[in-house]
Amino acid sequence: MPLKRQTYFHSRSIPVENGKEKGAIILYYNFGMEYFTGAFAPIASCMHTTLIMTFAAFISAFILSVLLAMVAMTKNRVVQILFKAWLSLFRGTPLLCQLFLFCFGIFPLIPGIRDTPLIFQGSVCLALAYSAYMCETIRGAIQSVDKGQMEACLSCGLTKGQGYRRVVLPQAFRLSIPALMNNFIDCFKATALCSTVGVTDMMLRSKMLANKSYHFLEVYLAVIILYWALNMLFVLIQKVIEHKLDAKY
Repeated sequence: MPLKRQTYFHSRSIPVENGKEKGAIILYYNFGMEYFTGAFAPIASCMHTTLIMTFAAFISAFILSVLLAMVAMTKNRVVQILFKAWLSLFRGTPLLCQLFLFCFGIFPLIPGIRDTPLIFQGSVCLALAYSAYMCETIRGAIQSVDKGQMEACLSCGLTKGQGYRRVVLPQAFRLSIPALMNNFIDCFKATALCSTVGVTDMMLRSKMLANKSYHFLEVYLAVIILYWALNMLFVLIQKVIEHKLDAKY
């Protein structure tokens, strides 16, 4: 027997003018506190999926963005055209469209990736998307380091690669920490979109609970509080990292 959708709104007339009631009505919502408090545990049980996707996507995007930033500083015209096309594609299209394209269109055609878990496919999509944003941050940070640093490295007998790895990139990383942490938080929030391709994260779990109980307000309020709490934790960690790095200089 199909379930009937329950309603939790009630209405009554508002008495106005000499105690007479008119047609105006007011709606009341019976907030289900038991559904609100009971939603935290099942939603939090999927928190590890959200965090795994966040860290996997961000670390992969960071590595890829460093490589892209190094490529972007070359003077090869063909490489520059390909680099700009990459940026234009991932920065100029919605992330949701990219998820659908890769998870439902491209990945099923690749034998090695077709049977991988959806959490892996979602992390790859996020990494590709955010590498396009992070590479500009990394490139700007590298170019902000004094050119005399690299000249000093070369004069000391270091190769250009050693100079970047040991001198330039550490300084550029420190300069790019605030922007990279913003990218990390954006990546964390973007993991909720992976629920649309079947990844059982906090967002998809909340959708399942809401569709089962029809207490949409209580369940979605619970999941947004969990996302907010994690976001505040990441912001606190960002401030601690920035403070420690500033203390060294």
